Amino acid sequence: MMPADLKLILSGASLLLLATAAILPFAGESWLALLDNVHWTVSAAAAWAIAWLGALRGAAGQYVYRRWFCYGTGLYFAGQCCWNLQELFYWNPFPAPADVFYLAMGPCFGVGLLKALRRQVSPARLLAAKLDTVAMTLALLGFILALYLPHAANADVLELTVLAAYPLGLLSAASLALLAIPFLSLELAWAGCLLPAALLVEGGVWMQWNLQALTGTNQAASPLNWAFSVNGLLVGLGAYLWRADGEGNACRRTYARVMRAIPVAAVLVSAATLALSLAGQPAHRAAVLIAAVSGVSVLLLSILRQSLLLAESEKLLEAAAHRGQSELGYPPPAQTGERRECEGEPQRGMQQGE
Repeated sequence: MMPADLKLILSGASLLLLATAAILPFAGESWLALLDNVHWTVSAAAAWAIAWLGALRGAAGQYVYRRWFCYGTGLYFAGQCCWNLQELFYWNPFPAPADVFYLAMGPCFGVGLLKALRRQVSPARLLAAKLDTVAMTLALLGFILALYLPHAANADVLELTVLAAYPLGLLSAASLALLAIPFLSLELAWAGCLLPAALLVEGGVWMQWNLQALTGTNQAASPLNWAFSVNGLLVGLGAYLWRADGEGNACRRTYARVMRAIPVAAVLVSAATLALSLAGQPAHRAAVLIAAVSGVSVLLLSILRQSLLLAESEKLLEAAAHRGQSELGYPPPAQTGERRECEGEPQRGMQQGE
């Protein structure tokens, strides 16, 4: 049963978005940018309010990570307010003050997800999850740059960095949210899958928006602009519903197999990056170099990650074997020095008897 205040926020925001969409066919060209700002602001404010409710109503353990979801959506709303002020005064440099707040949402969600993992997984598995996230982030960075560089002839290093940081932060948070499913043995319910899906879509929308900014093809009141608002509500709702304490024990074996195959995803993204960088006519040299470096880095991190999980698995098997011996009444395995001393005692006894 959906709480009344959550239902009120979702209903109110949805009605305002529908009203704005209904006005569009009758609005002049000069009003389209203003209407975009209206539905963006409504969506960002509603997402923040929903995430705040999730942090407020969560249990003590849930507040630790849900507050970071609230920070992320709140900073994104602050960025939208800054953008509105910039539009009001016709001041739109790039990068701008609004970008600082917009960019904070992805890292805030990443911090919250890491805090949820830290509370429930072993240090070795937490390190493996971090390595997986770093590997996927490097793979995504290579892909984004390979996509942007051929169109970035007029962009300087700072502008390209900010353009790449938008989708990178959100997609990295989405990959971490996906990793949390097998690492925490979460149930595959829509409430737990909504957040990673919404972050993934948000990162994809920003990636396409910034690509259009590089090519000068952004348009007011476009479907892409509306995707920000619709998906923004889903991000807030995902932050409200996501919880790290619902374990799906029936899927543990499946999740164990999934965790072993996780590095393959980053390798596939690196392969796609290399293919994308070579597809240009002629191939962009910087993009090819970035694709090669990111691919090698992903492979090295994957090897390190697999060795860590293998070492932890061996320790768990040894501990299980020791517990089994203890339950059967067998003494624990003796140390090497103790075995040698015990083996020598019968010989010394025989010598004394002679």
